[in-house]
Amino acid sequence: MNAISFQSVLETTTSQGSITPGQRATTPDGREWVYVQAQSALAKGSVAVPDAVTSVDLVSSSADSEGRVIYITYSTGGWTAGAFANGYVYVDAGTGVGQVARIVDNTADTLVLDARDALSTDLAVADSDITITTPFLVDKAAVTSMIQQAVGIAQVAIAASSYGWLLTRGDGVVLTGETLVVGAGFTTGDDTTGQVLVGATTKGPYDAQNLGFCRVANASADTLAHVMVTI
Repeated sequence: MNAISFQSVLETTTSQGSITPGQRATTPDGREWVYVQAQSALAKGSVAVPDAVTSVDLVSSSADSEGRVIYITYSTGGWTAGAFANGYVYVDAGTGVGQVARIVDNTADTLVLDARDALSTDLAVADSDITITTPFLVDKAAVTSMIQQAVGIAQVAIAASSYGWLLTRGDGVVLTGETLVVGAGFTTGDDTTGQVLVGATTKGPYDAQNLGFCRVANASADTLAHVMVTI
């Protein structure tokens, strides 16, 4: 894991630069972070979750000049070029089902896969279906649900379409819709996007994604609390 300075981890940028979304790093105090692009604006303390998945039916595959099957084509097209870079594709039905690969780029109708993840079974336009996920293109956590695949928590505001670091492990702050209980866990599910609630005692780690525990409770609802993040 790479090391990053205290200053850099709180900076945001409108261009990706030399760091790839999904890259992880530690600061000198041992806290851990992940680099993301914000699809929508994140306030300080907001919980970020992956952007919506894209499901596509009936695709084909092809090989590069070295015989590696690294192209997946959707004849209908319509994708935004580069929208799925650094994401993943999973073959969820039909010929080649079960394969997963990292996406390095895409055109309007074709995914370009990491050659190290070349498909071992060709796909067939007759029945191969795929789901595309972009775990490090993030939005604020939605309301109500306690299971949202939280990626990390913003420790500085990140504007829409900008890049920055999310805290995944260590001391920080989180926006919470109610007063947290010192020592108790917290989870997504508030009635405001990006905010958290005290973990329900009737639920456990199999029913909700526990994001950490409270160190110092917030004074009132809809404010920042000091927490230990363990995502």
